[in-house]
Amino acid sequence: MRFFSLYRVELRRLLLTRFIWLISALSLCSPLLGYTVYKPVTAGAMSGLYIGNPVLAGTAAGAVLWAVIAIVEGNRQRRSGTDILAEAIAPPVAHSAAKAAALVTISSIVTALCSLVYLPYTAIKLDYLFNAGYYFAHFLVLMLPTWWISILFAESIYRITRRVELSALIYAALAYMSFSRFTRNKYLLQWLNPILGSYSDGFPDIWFLRMGAYSRLMWLCAAAGLWAFSLMCQRRYQKGLFGSFAKSLKKVYLPISAAFLIASGTVLWNVQPFIGHGGEEFILENEYLYMTSGVTSVNHFIKFNPAFGTLSGRAEYNVTTPVKGESVFRLNAGYNVKSITYDGEPMDFRTVREDVNGQYDTYFELPEKDNKKLIIEYGGFPTVAQCMMPSVKASIGENYIYLSHTDIAPLLKNYGLAYGTVGLEVTMPDDLTPFIYFEPLTEFDENGDGTRTYKTRLDIDYIYNFVAGNYVMDQFSSSENINFNFIYGDIYSSVVDEYNVRQSICEVYDYCTRHYGRSPFTAEGVFKLFQRSSIDQGGFAVSGASTWPEDTITPNTLSDPNRGANAVEIFIHEMIHQWWGGVGMWCDDSDGLWSAEGLTVYSTYRLIKEKYGELYANQYYVDDWKRCVDEQDRNFYNRHPEYLEKLPESYQELIRVSNSDINYYKRMPLMILKAEELVGGEEKMDEILSKMYSDYNNVAEQYPVSYKTFLDYCGLTEEDLELD
Repeated sequence: MRFFSLYRVELRRLLLTRFIWLISALSLCSPLLGYTVYKPVTAGAMSGLYIGNPVLAGTAAGAVLWAVIAIVEGNRQRRSGTDILAEAIAPPVAHSAAKAAALVTISSIVTALCSLVYLPYTAIKLDYLFNAGYYFAHFLVLMLPTWWISILFAESIYRITRRVELSALIYAALAYMSFSRFTRNKYLLQWLNPILGSYSDGFPDIWFLRMGAYSRLMWLCAAAGLWAFSLMCQRRYQKGLFGSFAKSLKKVYLPISAAFLIASGTVLWNVQPFIGHGGEEFILENEYLYMTSGVTSVNHFIKFNPAFGTLSGRAEYNVTTPVKGESVFRLNAGYNVKSITYDGEPMDFRTVREDVNGQYDTYFELPEKDNKKLIIEYGGFPTVAQCMMPSVKASIGENYIYLSHTDIAPLLKNYGLAYGTVGLEVTMPDDLTPFIYFEPLTEFDENGDGTRTYKTRLDIDYIYNFVAGNYVMDQFSSSENINFNFIYGDIYSSVVDEYNVRQSICEVYDYCTRHYGRSPFTAEGVFKLFQRSSIDQGGFAVSGASTWPEDTITPNTLSDPNRGANAVEIFIHEMIHQWWGGVGMWCDDSDGLWSAEGLTVYSTYRLIKEKYGELYANQYYVDDWKRCVDEQDRNFYNRHPEYLEKLPESYQELIRVSNSDINYYKRMPLMILKAEELVGGEEKMDEILSKMYSDYNNVAEQYPVSYKTFLDYCGLTEEDLELD
């Protein structure tokens, strides 16, 4: 019988089996675990909560289910005693391939159904952030191939051992390895639970999907190689494992296929371009250690290819006097140095492939010719250092580009810019707006092919923080004579208009300036708020500007009752974090009570009270605080912590998280409100907070402000603020 005839028979047989329908139904339900039990994506982006978590949970749980049926089906003929008869009728290799193909086909159908079943709910939850292509790509790139890999592994293990219990034990060990501490920071080794990364709603970068597709291909090669090897272990002619293996070696295509596929998986691991092969710890060193000679001018020419996530670049330096001996420059480890020329002559060079924070050093030696042009040509796919994962500090995508330092241009360690400026010419898609340190690049030439070439000169020695995305730039002013440059992703435009975000920004800034003092970042009368993709995580502030968390204006954030009574008030809460926490005054929250959240909630209440009146503020803030704190105090396990320790760890953690939220968002604001009464009213509390904020920003080395510090400013003790 030919393969396709066997395949049709096996597919029909499986579809008539009740067990396959049970496994399929459970696989369809497995993404539900991502909403409740298994949440590998920790970032707050909604695409991570409603796409990443369900798909990753369904991928892992479903893979185990398909492994179960693969082992059961592998044992079916032996259990029924028909294996000898089946091998006499059908060629064993073709029959095994047909059974595997039938399982793979059904798992593919279930994957497609799974993506359609959860589509409406996901689209409703993500609302305007929903991207159909991004959604379906997760199932195609992560879930589908992982289920195939699991089927091939399970079939292979059973065919080699021919023992159900031993096969299950070996598979369980492999599954444990994928979740173990050993692979926690080795993302490509996570074969069962692929990729734990950051997600973005407004700038849906496919960096992690690229890495996911690559890792699935690598593991498919390994699984297919093991499967081909297991075919040689299939028992034949009443012989055991070794006798059957010796007989199967005569079929040369089997060992060749197995060796080729396993070797391909190994090569893919060794040449993977996504994560640096260096250590897991960041190495501190003085990158500008030498700088013995200077250059009079620097020009960088960069061309992006977002479809492939690559760039090609050329760096030109006018060197005054070459250093004697070897010169060295550093580049992202994913880039290849194509050529180095000096005064038009090609130079020999060597790249030392020792990964230091995701970078390689390249050495070359220049002839003794003064005032000549040094040209370095390079390009490739930017690698992210292992010590920086899971945040992505270098990314080139069709929706978002973020590069900095050696991710965009070489760092000459022997040379420093003696005088002059750095020129930059960058070619990129015309639908992306580029920024350097929050400043947009505005001068460009249309190339007529969907790209633009931007040209600028920078008064900095080096290119830091190059960002490009689908941004909108809003400019408006507040009554406190502050001009705002609000830069955010265009996908959020409707939310900005619907919730009057611009007005809220002005109201919050004016209120906090009057009550707590002027932000140190607005000394020049301009305050830039820049929305940053959650993919590169974190944030920072410089004079006159600060980054804005991407999830500040997402549906999930704008419906969080802990931050306010409605979306506008929640946005106000996030804006006030410019003063308390984030880029504002840090708070030492190690005691589980005092935090920037408490100060922010209290300040939001005060602003809302001024805006809507005391009755509204008490109803939606103070009364809610008192109710939650009272429920917390009456909770049996909080009154009897000795019983809490007897609960399972998962229940203990739920109670701890609930207590932490109440302490930060309810109890602490209520305690500050009590402190306000004890110190003499709102004006006196404003003076205290203003003094604390001013003192914090006027010290040379800033430090987290503790609860004790707050009490000292108020002249109170912990006992004074105990709630009745």
